[in-house]
Amino acid sequence: MKEFIVAASKFVYDGFLYDVFFVLGFVAVFLFYLWRGKRFGVKPIRSILLVLIVYPSVVLWMFVQYWIETGVFGGNNIVRCIVYMPLFAIPAAKILKMTWKQACDILAPAVCVVHGVSHWGCMFAGCCNGFPAEWGLYNPSTLQYCFPSQPLEALTALLIIWVILRREKKNGYKVDGLSMPIMLMLFGSTRFIFEFFRDNEKLWMGCSSLAFHALFMSVVGLVMYVVIDRHNQKLEAQAAAEAVS
Repeated sequence: MKEFIVAASKFVYDGFLYDVFFVLGFVAVFLFYLWRGKRFGVKPIRSILLVLIVYPSVVLWMFVQYWIETGVFGGNNIVRCIVYMPLFAIPAAKILKMTWKQACDILAPAVCVVHGVSHWGCMFAGCCNGFPAEWGLYNPSTLQYCFPSQPLEALTALLIIWVILRREKKNGYKVDGLSMPIMLMLFGSTRFIFEFFRDNEKLWMGCSSLAFHALFMSVVGLVMYVVIDRHNQKLEAQAAAEAVS
């Protein structure tokens, strides 16, 4: 009986539950986008196709970017390339006959949905660890307790989704292109903070490479928000002037 329990525990912590949560993350995205596209007047199949075009492209670029940076194939962490989603949305929007702003608004929560579900599995794989601590989650890789970075990051991703959806509902799901920069700002800034509590290799002043990627993400999001918001205001002013004339 003892041998069976040990074998079962090893099976669970050797990646089984990690794989389960990984799959659940993409199931969640599929179900989420069956609902989401309709809010922006897009058929569910088109919103799902949008994610299926952009998300794999971003993941592929993630590996290429890591190879460029290090000369090694790897770097399986989407934080490196979330910031490039708006660029991959340009050809995807043309293929699916959407506006770029519409594609960005629809795409904005996708990464957070995956992260908010799949990241729970990292607790069982012993990856994405927080620093060793006297309390926290037991880490099967290091055989010690660690700061619970994984559930905190997952909950933060879910909170970002809530913020985006609440704002969109308040605005009547009007397409304005601002959901993407809001996601980039919130995800980037919170992930930058979380990196100080993780056991990633630090490069400078306690910052890891992912911390710099996250910081870059939040800065790009801020710039995007300002530029798009000003463009929206200009369009509204032109529309108001035309209505008067």
